[in-house]
Amino acid sequence: MKKMFWLITGLTAGIVIARKIEQNPAAKAVAEDLIKSGKELAGAFMDGFEETHTDKPADTVKPKSTAAKAATGKPAARKPAAK
Repeated sequence: MKKMFWLITGLTAGIVIARKIEQNPAAKAVAEDLIKSGKELAGAFMDGFEETHTDKPADTVKPKSTAAKAATGKPAARKPAAK
């Protein structure tokens, strides 16, 4: 019930704020500028993500040795506590 209250409150606040922004030209310009900046930031993140993931070819990755696998494999079994 508490979550439903906050959901309805958030939706109502969002609708009221959106209507106020639509009525005020200065606020509308600020909102559009924020949206544009957000899209540019998201584009920069996506470009950086693509660069970091395309720089490393698959053949340069070294396979793990079997000794490293054995050391990092299953944790040791726990012994029951003494009473």
